[in-house]
Amino acid sequence: MLTLSSSVTNGTALLRLFIGTYTHQSSCGIYTSLFNAEQGTLEEPVLAAECDNPTFLAIHPFKPFLYAIGKFPKGMLRAFHYGKNNGALVPINEQEIPGHGPCHLAVCPSTDGQTDAVVVANYGSGSVVSFPISDDGKIGAAASQITHTGSGPNSARQQAPHVHGVHYDGSMVAAVDLGIDRVVFYRLDPVTAKLLQPVDRADLQLPPGAGPRHCVASKDQQFLYVVNELDSTVSVFDWRMSESRHPIQSVSTLTAEKETGELHNTAAEIALHPNGNFLYASNRGDDSIAVFAVDSEVPLLIQNAPSGGKTPRFFCLDPTGRFLLACNQDSGNICVLAVDLKTGMLTPTGRSVAVSQPACLVFAR
Repeated sequence: MLTLSSSVTNGTALLRLFIGTYTHQSSCGIYTSLFNAEQGTLEEPVLAAECDNPTFLAIHPFKPFLYAIGKFPKGMLRAFHYGKNNGALVPINEQEIPGHGPCHLAVCPSTDGQTDAVVVANYGSGSVVSFPISDDGKIGAAASQITHTGSGPNSARQQAPHVHGVHYDGSMVAAVDLGIDRVVFYRLDPVTAKLLQPVDRADLQLPPGAGPRHCVASKDQQFLYVVNELDSTVSVFDWRMSESRHPIQSVSTLTAEKETGELHNTAAEIALHPNGNFLYASNRGDDSIAVFAVDSEVPLLIQNAPSGGKTPRFFCLDPTGRFLLACNQDSGNICVLAVDLKTGMLTPTGRSVAVSQPACLVFAR
């Protein structure tokens, strides 16, 4: 059996990576690996914490805490302390998540030394739940739960609200709801960690049937990019147009040739390159990573790069921006793609590691 490795090998600093998984098959929980950001290589992953279905993970931006959701048999939010050098995850505590079907979470650090929080998206119940975090990383009981209402035109997927993503920008939480084609905004009470409706930000309305999943802001915070699962598009909102609730543009994550074919595709993850010049989104069905240039208001699709496996549910860029790691759920592998820093385009490196049903990747701070 493999043992947890040091974060320094032959004088080369390595980056600690944690991997969330589905445990329906041979996975046992959260795994860890070391990534060499100079060579683009991953060590063979090892089990860091045994737990059921840790399908999404989030790292505290300033403290050595990792938070994970679990879906079955009931929704649980778990807190761990991690060792950056050896990757060991030490359980802190856990709390049951009100509602059902948790699928995403975000850590919301306090900017004024008051109360940190974790916010969870419940896909099944269409709700958003907030929890306070103490200084030692411990999760308190749920502080608030807000359930969305409404539906969308896709009778198979939008019969009710389905919150699929929560994102925190330092002042507000954006809850991306696939079921009602909206992004709903909340503020966090800095003392109680309760979610509050803001008075100065209206909900954003996506095209009917788009099925928004996750979002990311441009580096200058001028634009918000929302990846839409159901129609495989990225919608762009301009923050300067504070009164506008609709996107200025929606662009496909597929080339025109693939759009007109019989391919069944759903978009999944979205991320901005650290330099702010390139945007990436994953395609499940096409099994590719869409690459966009974002030097203007409307992203320009310049590539659909093969993800190196089947069903890229998630991907992330390493902190240097030189590599993209594609998390292929159905083929059970994580593939490393090289990033051209001038064009943003991706090239296979031929390097991958096997992990059963990988669902999420996060780098330790």
